[in-house]
Amino acid sequence: MTRTDPASLVERIVGLVEDAQRQLARNVIAVGVAIPGHVDAERGSVSMAVNLAITYLPLGPLLRADLGVPVFVEHDARAAALWLSEQAADGWAYPPASVAFLAIGTGISAGIAIGGALLRGDNNFAGEVGHLVVDPDGAMCACGTRGCLETIVAGPGIARQAREAVAAGRPTVLALDASAADVFRASAAGDEVASEITDRVADHLARAIRSLVLTLGVERIVIGGGVAAAGPALLEPLRARLDRERASSPLAQAAMGDLTVELSSPTESPGARGAAALARQRIGLPEREGVGER
Repeated sequence: MTRTDPASLVERIVGLVEDAQRQLARNVIAVGVAIPGHVDAERGSVSMAVNLAITYLPLGPLLRADLGVPVFVEHDARAAALWLSEQAADGWAYPPASVAFLAIGTGISAGIAIGGALLRGDNNFAGEVGHLVVDPDGAMCACGTRGCLETIVAGPGIARQAREAVAAGRPTVLALDASAADVFRASAAGDEVASEITDRVADHLARAIRSLVLTLGVERIVIGGGVAAAGPALLEPLRARLDRERASSPLAQAAMGDLTVELSSPTESPGARGAAALARQRIGLPEREGVGER
């Protein structure tokens, strides 16, 4: 993985592909790219990637012109869901028919695979759960709407809540420049302000997961992205809230009884693996043959 400047995104990706060819000592015959934003997989374009400052970019065509090989562009969370739909997790004898990958980092989005097929929607907005309004009077979101889920649960939203608490003079070990990781560490150590923030995060995230389950019927949800690095400090309160959701009604219990929620390993890079899986599928190669995974 590498940080990218939006202004030089194409150049950076071309450089990564060329570097991969040198390291692998073989030709790359197809490229898959996983990227956040509003992705049109057929056109290979990305737009409204507010956290990357991309208004519109025909990424696939530009990369094809420079690399001379087929290039397939997909939303990063959807690419991750595609890869997960091919993998049998612990406790599963085979890959589940449907899986959702919930990416929580700078923003929030969900990638959904139903029966091994990606759900994009006619408008290519399927899975943009980060922009569901959960607090109409809340903070302004980068999308231009007030109170979106990601203003509370995404990394910058968690850091903002900490900053507001410190600025208000509340007693806490947190500093004005506290990150989401700092908040989770302070919460695990018993800091009251940090615990309030992580409780709020867990509450809203549990409701979002309940909505995904009731809407899509998935039984496996994997959480990835920077916020997932909090590990048990995120997963334990989240699972406690999900237990409360199950206990709230017979309907919730029936729908969520077999639900598993887990954190993606920080070493897995499911979006990158999904991009490789997408390229394999689109050019008709068997799994793990012919296209290197990075």
